[in-house]
Amino acid sequence: MLKVFKGFDPRLAAELRSQKRSIIKGLICVGIGAVLTAATIPLTERAIRAIGDAAPVRTDVRSSAPGEDALAEQFGISVVRAREIIAQHPPDVRATLPSAKAISEELGIPLADAESGLDQITTMAAQRESADEASARQNDAIRTLGIICLIVVGVFGLKYFATRGQTYYLSRAALRLASELRIRLYDKLQRMPVTYFNERRTGSIQSVLTNDVNVYQNAVNIIRDSIDGPFKALAALITIFVIQWQLAIVAMLFIPVLAWFVQRNGRRMREAQSKVQESLAVLTGVSQEALSGARVVKAFAAEGRMAKIYNDLVEKTFASQISAVRRYSKLRPIVELVGAVSLATILYICGYMAKAGTLQISEIVALTLALDIINQGARALSNVNNTYNTVQAAAQRIYTQILDAPEEVVDDPGQRTLPEPVGRVEFENVSFTYPDGTVALKNVSFVIEPGTSLALVGPSGAGKSTIADLLLRFYDPSGGRVLFDGVDIRELKGQWYRAQIGVVPQQTFLFAGSIADNLRLGLPEATDGQIHAAARAAHADAFISQTPEGYETQLGERGVRLSGGEGQRLAIARALVREPKVLLLDEATSNLDAQSERIVTEALGEIMQSRTTLFIAHRLTTASRATKILVVRRGEALEYGSHEELTAKDGAYAGMYKAFTSGVLDDDVG
Repeated sequence: MLKVFKGFDPRLAAELRSQKRSIIKGLICVGIGAVLTAATIPLTERAIRAIGDAAPVRTDVRSSAPGEDALAEQFGISVVRAREIIAQHPPDVRATLPSAKAISEELGIPLADAESGLDQITTMAAQRESADEASARQNDAIRTLGIICLIVVGVFGLKYFATRGQTYYLSRAALRLASELRIRLYDKLQRMPVTYFNERRTGSIQSVLTNDVNVYQNAVNIIRDSIDGPFKALAALITIFVIQWQLAIVAMLFIPVLAWFVQRNGRRMREAQSKVQESLAVLTGVSQEALSGARVVKAFAAEGRMAKIYNDLVEKTFASQISAVRRYSKLRPIVELVGAVSLATILYICGYMAKAGTLQISEIVALTLALDIINQGARALSNVNNTYNTVQAAAQRIYTQILDAPEEVVDDPGQRTLPEPVGRVEFENVSFTYPDGTVALKNVSFVIEPGTSLALVGPSGAGKSTIADLLLRFYDPSGGRVLFDGVDIRELKGQWYRAQIGVVPQQTFLFAGSIADNLRLGLPEATDGQIHAAARAAHADAFISQTPEGYETQLGERGVRLSGGEGQRLAIARALVREPKVLLLDEATSNLDAQSERIVTEALGEIMQSRTTLFIAHRLTTASRATKILVVRRGEALEYGSHEELTAKDGAYAGMYKAFTSGVLDDDVG
């Protein structure tokens, strides 16, 4: 069925085929419903005829002149010809037909034959139905009408189940399609490189997961409407052929006109809908940023400015939506107008046919009903065209924005794991340049032996965070190698390798959920004993035990119910739960009060004895406690050694430390 749509995305077609069982069941119900709808046309025609038979005198537009049917039948001429003879030779007041002489002259037959024919008509008229016969005819007509009415009720009873099945099975297919797509999208997003998220707004990605997926599931409606409307229209057209084939041919003349309008509007509609989806994505992105940064907005009294930005985007989105509506608003009334012209034309022809006596009232009613069903089918096709272009636009965004985007390659078949990792980290002449051309590192080399620590010191933009990102393999070096236990990390399975590293960021990010759920983030199977031990090591157990529900206490979004120090301690505990070989700390104690900092520092000191630790040191007091210190500036390693070695060397680090101890330089070095 999808092949009838030119350019239908084959990936979308494959998605629909995955739900073919439910779709087929739903379409069977659609077909049954369409057949039952078409069945009402002949039933209506028969019911109107029965009503006419129930009258004291049969009503039939083909008998507009008394005796014309009998005259036509007796002499083998058309009713129209019989009507013309009566009109040219009207009978006198005592008769119902012209004289034998007039009939002989008009038909060119012998007078005797004309007289004989009139005699037979007179004999037949004498045998006209009696009152009892008329009553019997009327009773038969009422019985027939009753049976037809019962059949109509039965038809709509069956249609109830067909409509119910159609709604259930197709809705189930649409919802399952959307659910599975959301799962695939989320799974794909988890495999995206960090650069992907750096280049896109979170709200724009969220818009794909919500707005575009909601539109995408309407693809099921395309199949339904593509069968329902045309099937009803075809059945109605066949009925017209049975009743009056000439009228059916007239109706078919308007089909190419409808197809031309639908095709002409399709491309423009798709372009307009693409702009709608894009503007909605931008609007969603700005909305999410404004809500996430509500504290910052209020702190800077920037509500008015943010409101103006949001209002402008709303207006832009409104303009794109209006453009799409304008396209659609042109198509639907045109389809209805063409349908109305078709209906009016056929009805006008019906008038001439009724005048000629070749059409009954019951047939006129049935034809009108059939034409209305055809018009409904045409309108359904216009809806299909609109839905099709909307779905195509959404599918394009879903695939280009997420599903077709290149993934982070961290687990190749040739990659391996190490049986007994110890956590030796080495950077060997590592250089890195960002995709935009920014040089972040130049030939940086250092080694962190197991059980030792290294502090990275330098101003903002020196390359400290880039070193951490390379260690986590968020990026691969442009030159050189990053080694783990002597093995290039590109040769190791990504998931396994990252499981060897515990990360504590400077800006703590906690998820909505319980404290226990957050602590188990890196190790879902961790026991209660493991998370309690990690919390004690991070000096978090004390405040957790004071909460009403302990480790099952629910945190708000981003952990807003906790203080900065509490959140940081949970982040440290979360890193310790997985018992990593390497700790990556981005000034892990920066948000703690003096007492908590002292206790956590002591705990980390004990923990680091059996682990490799890399500090991104914003404080010189933190850097001084590391086994080794690496001073970086503008992507280059300036100095490398212990605190004592570097102060004795009297280089860049010694200068910073002297300035700090003399009070000239603040403790925070970036």
